[in-house]
Amino acid sequence: MRFIVIFAVVVFSCGFYQAVAAQDSPANERFQAVGEDIVYDSQTGLMWAARDNGRDIDWYDAEYYCKEFVAGGYTDWRLPSIDELSSLYTRERKNKDGYFITDYITITDCCVWSADTNMGGASVFSYKSGRKPAGFLGDTYQLRALPVREAEKKESDDNNKVMPRSAD
Repeated sequence: MRFIVIFAVVVFSCGFYQAVAAQDSPANERFQAVGEDIVYDSQTGLMWAARDNGRDIDWYDAEYYCKEFVAGGYTDWRLPSIDELSSLYTRERKNKDGYFITDYITITDCCVWSADTNMGGASVFSYKSGRKPAGFLGDTYQLRALPVREAEKKESDDNNKVMPRSAD
């Protein structure tokens, strides 16, 4: 009987390890680094900046930061919706910085502004708690900007990409 219990524990442990290893394998990876500045999310089809703006910022400046952001030659970045921000939340484990977000994206504080506004405020997503509190548009404390763009190729993409200068 003792042998059967030990055998069952070993078999279960090996199967569990293989399942976890398969989830973490590169072939099944949801997020992919695209150069140093962009992360592609294969589940949503979105491209994200690999890091936030790095300092406290109000909603107006966050919106401006995202619209002016250039990475990978693309200029059509924007402030994400609250649902898009929510899609990055991974309750299974914290990243190296202690936030529930993929290791591919660096956020320097818990909360990121969304484009969703209402009566003088905007929704914020907390990667510490998974909550979606509202913030006043002028608030800055612990608030960041994280640019996003659609990854699918559209006819307008060529107009939204910075082309290198030709050598004359």
